Amino acid sequence: MAKIIGQVESLKSLRTELNKRKIYRFNSVGDINRFNSEFANEKQNILKSHEDLLSEEIEQRSIRIIENENNLELVKNDELTKINTRIDNYGERKVILEQRRGSFIGKVIVYFKIKNLKRKIVYLQDNTNEIINNSIRGIKKKIYDDSRSLNYISENKHEVISERSRDEIAEIEYVKKNIGELGNLISGAIGESLVEKEINKLSDDYILINDFKLEFNPPIYNKKTSDRIYSIQLDHLLVSKSGLFILETKNWSKKSINSLDLRSPVDQIIRTSFALFVVINNKIHLNNHHWGAKQIPIRNIIVMINEKPKNEFKYVKVKQLKELNSYLVYYDPIFSKSEVDSIASFLIEKRN
Repeated sequence: MAKIIGQVESLKSLRTELNKRKIYRFNSVGDINRFNSEFANEKQNILKSHEDLLSEEIEQRSIRIIENENNLELVKNDELTKINTRIDNYGERKVILEQRRGSFIGKVIVYFKIKNLKRKIVYLQDNTNEIINNSIRGIKKKIYDDSRSLNYISENKHEVISERSRDEIAEIEYVKKNIGELGNLISGAIGESLVEKEINKLSDDYILINDFKLEFNPPIYNKKTSDRIYSIQLDHLLVSKSGLFILETKNWSKKSINSLDLRSPVDQIIRTSFALFVVINNKIHLNNHHWGAKQIPIRNIIVMINEKPKNEFKYVKVKQLKELNSYLVYYDPIFSKSEVDSIASFLIEKRN
């Protein structure tokens, strides 16, 4: 496999832009492609998930209502038994007290005890329902709340599902909207990633440097075009035994190819090639290297991911992605493996 250095620029820019928009769900352009193709299904899955949760909730509430109704009867019976037991106990104590004999003071004390027991018995008899209702108030509220919710859910099922899934659907719709706005950046990232994947099929004699940048101070002057070049930036710079290849990627549709002008990327890649040629072959002196006197050829390629135009351009080849590797390996080697490594090391060290 070829050696890959660095990350493609558009992928870095895309990740930065997604982070700015607080979108963190994607780890690759493949993830974005899957999201776009599965968006409708994901939306339906969210609704289906909440529908299933709602069905489960209905079942649980129904079961809970039955359980609480059964529990209510048990508590009522238990409380009634407790009340009757207390009444019986008070009655038995009253009978025992009524049978006592004693002094005047003792009779007075017994009188007030019997009176108190009678009062307690009357209170329990008169307030039996209220006491029972107080003991089951919490259970009745649970039954009421569950029944009310169950009725509302049953009558407004679609509205409830829509409401509960609103935030999740809004989130993926937000992602979808932003993915649409970042279409050009995503398209570029996809294209550059595909080029990297294609180059990776080559042997380790090839070294691919992604997002290669250089700045020049003073600028490089091109007399032919009267252009002062302060910096260059390449999608990919490929170092090989046959020289350097500048790769500019375009992930354009057939319609775009027919409507857009390739002159701008052609002029840009020629400008970049000139500056890089000057740096490699004129301004940089690599001492003690027998290849120092060799001229390092630079070839310029615009890689079209899909269709390519029929136009031919001077100094620049336009190749489809599927044609790229066969074109690269066509050229005869002029450098050794160690020389390729030395050139690549120098470029990697000098890049910004």
